[in-house]
Amino acid sequence: MNKALLFLLAMLCTLTSVAQNTDAMLFGDVKAKEGGRHLPHAIISVKGTNLKTECDGTGHYKLNNLPLGKQTIVATLEGYQQQELEVTMTKEKGTEAYFELEKDPLELNQVVVTGTRTAHFVKDVPIRTEVLTSQAITKKNAQNLYEALEGVPGIRVEQQCQFCNFSEVRMQGLGAEHTQVLIDGEPVYSGLAGVYGLQQIGTNDVDRLEVVKGAGSALYGSSAVAGAINIISKEPGYEPTVSGDVQFGNFGFKSYKGSGSMRYNNIGLSVFAQRTEMDAVDETQDGLTRKEVKHKDGVSDRVSEQMNNLGFSLYFYHPFAKNDKLILRGKAVDEQRFGGVMTNDQYLNPFSDGTENIKTNRLSADLAYTLPIGAHSELNLAAAYVHHKRQATNDTFLHDYMDSHKDPAHPDEDGATPDVGLMRPYIAKENTLTPSLTFTSILGNHTLLAGVQGYFTRLRETGLYCISAEEEKANPYYGIPYTSIGKKHANEVGFFIQDEWNVTPKLTVVPGLRLDTHSSGEEYATSEKVSDNAFPTTKFRKTSFNPRLAVKYEVTPSLILRANVGTGFRAPYGFSEDLHLCSGSPRVWKSSDLKGERAVSYNLSADYYGKWYQLSMNLFRTNLKDKIQFSPASDDVKKFGYSYQWENVDDAYVQGVELGAKASLFRNFSAAVNWTFNQGKFKHERAEWSDKEDEECKKYPQRLQYAKDSRHISRFPAMTGDIDLDYSPGTWSFSLTGSLQGKMYIDYNSEDAGETSKIKQTNTFMTFNCRVAKRFGMCTIYAGGKNIFSYIQDEKHTDDAAFMYAPVYGATWYAGLSVRL
Repeated sequence: MNKALLFLLAMLCTLTSVAQNTDAMLFGDVKAKEGGRHLPHAIISVKGTNLKTECDGTGHYKLNNLPLGKQTIVATLEGYQQQELEVTMTKEKGTEAYFELEKDPLELNQVVVTGTRTAHFVKDVPIRTEVLTSQAITKKNAQNLYEALEGVPGIRVEQQCQFCNFSEVRMQGLGAEHTQVLIDGEPVYSGLAGVYGLQQIGTNDVDRLEVVKGAGSALYGSSAVAGAINIISKEPGYEPTVSGDVQFGNFGFKSYKGSGSMRYNNIGLSVFAQRTEMDAVDETQDGLTRKEVKHKDGVSDRVSEQMNNLGFSLYFYHPFAKNDKLILRGKAVDEQRFGGVMTNDQYLNPFSDGTENIKTNRLSADLAYTLPIGAHSELNLAAAYVHHKRQATNDTFLHDYMDSHKDPAHPDEDGATPDVGLMRPYIAKENTLTPSLTFTSILGNHTLLAGVQGYFTRLRETGLYCISAEEEKANPYYGIPYTSIGKKHANEVGFFIQDEWNVTPKLTVVPGLRLDTHSSGEEYATSEKVSDNAFPTTKFRKTSFNPRLAVKYEVTPSLILRANVGTGFRAPYGFSEDLHLCSGSPRVWKSSDLKGERAVSYNLSADYYGKWYQLSMNLFRTNLKDKIQFSPASDDVKKFGYSYQWENVDDAYVQGVELGAKASLFRNFSAAVNWTFNQGKFKHERAEWSDKEDEECKKYPQRLQYAKDSRHISRFPAMTGDIDLDYSPGTWSFSLTGSLQGKMYIDYNSEDAGETSKIKQTNTFMTFNCRVAKRFGMCTIYAGGKNIFSYIQDEKHTDDAAFMYAPVYGATWYAGLSVRL
C-alpha cells in the first residue's frame, strides 16, 4: 500500500514537471493608478488555470511556460480592484503586461474559498459569501471569535448561562448544532469546543472570517444545515513583521498579544501568542423590571477568566514539486474561568455552593498540502488532530446530595453535605481526527471538484452523580453517590462531488452532491450499583444524500443574482448542552430511537456593486423535519438519574430577508447598514406548554396560557439591525457601531416546580460601541468602549441560568498601544 502511494505521488510530480514546457515567458510590473508607485507582492495569475506567481518587493514579476495563444492575465492585491489584461503568448518568446490598480473601497476583491471549496473573488463567487477581515476584527476590538461575529448580518452570538457564560452562535435562526465552524476548511471545532470554544479561539492569528449561509451539507457534512463559518489563518508575507499589543480596561480587563512572521526563500514562519485576563463582574440581581435588576446581588454576571492562546504556522513552498505547498500548524489553548457567589471570594472554591469552575486545555495540529497537476488540476490533502480536555465543577452534585440526605423530621432544612474527600470534578477528554482529500480540475467551462472527508472522535468523561428527584424517594438507590464513566464516539465519512459550470460568461450553475455515512454511540458504567437494570446504551447509524444546486447570473456587470437550494442532515451527536450541563448535573439522555433532523434550505440574493457603494438583499428559508429539542426527562428516564433528554418534538421552519447597504460616502468616510426581518415557528404548539395531559401542565395549568407563544422558536428575534460608521482622516481613525435586537420569545423555567415559569416576549433594544485610534509611525494608540450606554436586560431570574437575552452588565472601556515593525 505504501509503495503504491509513493508511486502515485512520483507520477503526479512527474506530470507537473512535464505538463507545460512552452518557454513562453510573461513579465512586467504592477503599479498603483493613483500616484504610480510600484505595488509589491501582488498576485499575477492566468485565468482558467492554476498558474500564478507573486510580484517581488519592487512590484515586478515573471511567469514561465504559459499556455500558447490568447490568455487573460489577472493582477490582484488586497485593498485594490483586480485588473485583467489579454495577451498573446508565443512559443519561446517573451511578452510584457503592465498593470495599474485602483483602490477597492468596498473590499470586493478579496479571495474567498468556503462557498465552493475553490478560490473566487467576493463579487464573482457563485455562493454568496460574506467576509470579515482582520482589519474589521481589530476595529471591533474583538479578542475572540465570539466578539468577532457580533453584528454580522444573519448571525447572532449569545450567552446561555449566567454562571459560566456558555456561548453559542446562531445562523438564520438555527442553533450552533446546525452551523459548521471550520478552521482553515477543516471541521475541528466540535464536541467539547462547542461549549466555550467561541470565546477560546483568539483572533491574533486570524486573517479573515468567511461566512456562507444556507445549505452547506453538500460540501461540509451534517453540521452545516444553516451554513458554515470558516476561520482563515494568516500566511507569512515576504516582508518580515513583528507586532505587539497591550490593552487595559475596566473590570480588570488585560490583553497582551504578540506575533511575528517571516519568509526566507521557500520557507515561511509565523508565530503568535495571546493572553487575556478579566475579573468577575457583579452588577445585576433578580427582578421583574430594569429598576429592580440594576443592583448587585453578590453573584457574578461575568466570569473571572484567564486565557492563553499560542501557536505557529510553518510554510514550505515548492518542497517536492513546482508550485506545491506544505503547511504545518500547531496551536494551544489554556483557559480557566470562575463564576458564582463573589462574597468572600466564595466562587474561587470549586466545590462550594453557588460556584462554577471550568478549566480547558486544547492542543491541535494540522497539515495541509497542495499539489498542482499540470496547468488545470490540483490535489489538496489535509488532516487535523485535536486533543481537548475539560475539568469542571459546579454545585449540582452538592445540591443533589443535600436534597437526598435531608432529615425527615426537618424537611425544610438543608440536608447533610458530602464528605470533602468524596468531591471530584467532572473530567472530559476528547480526541478528534479530521482527514480530507480533494481533487479539482478545470475542463473547459467546467471546474470539477471531488473529495472525501472523515470525522472521527472519541470522548471519555467521568463525573459525580446522585439520584435525588422527589418522585424517586422509593428507589432503593436514592441518594447513593456514584461516579459515572461515559464513553462516546462518532465516525463519519463523506464523499462529495461538484461541477462549477460556466454555461455562458454571465451564467454559472453549480450542482453538488455529498454522501455521508454516520455512526455514533454512547455507553455508561457506574462505580456503584444504582439500578437493577444496566444503563442503556445508545446507537445511531445513518447514510444520507445531500444535493445542492447553486446558480449565479450576472444581469449586468454591477448586478448579480444568486440562488441556491439544498438538503441537510443533522446526526443526533455532540449537542453542546450535553457537555455544558454534565459538569456536575445528571446526564442528558439521548435515546437510540432519536431521529436525525432533515432540512431543506433555500436562498435567493441580489447584489448591486457600484463603484462607491453596494446594495444587497438575501431571502432565506429552511424547513426542518423532526427538529430535536432539549426537554425535561420522562419518568422512565429519571430512574437512571437523568434530568433532561433530547426529543424529536416537531417540524419547524425559519425564514427571513436580509437587507444591506454600504458606501464610501466621501473621502475617508464609509458607512454600512444591515437590517434583517425573521420568522421561525414549530408546526404545532409545544406539549410542555399546551398539552393538558402533560405532567407539568396538569400541576400548573397556568402554563397553558403560553400555548400559542410556544410555537415560536426561542431566541430568534423578529428583526435585527446593525450600523457601522468609519472615518479615517490621515493618521486618525474613528468608528461607531450599533446593534439592534428586536422582540423575541424566550422560555423561563423556574425552580419552584413551574409555578412562575413562562414564555417571555422581550423588548426591542439597541447597543452601541465606539473606538478611536491615532497612528504615530510604527505605533498606534487607541481607546474605545462596548455597550457604551450600559443597556441591561429588564428582567432576571438566576434560578434559570439560561434566561439571558440582553447584556447583564454595563459599559466596558479599554485603551491600548500596538506596535508593528
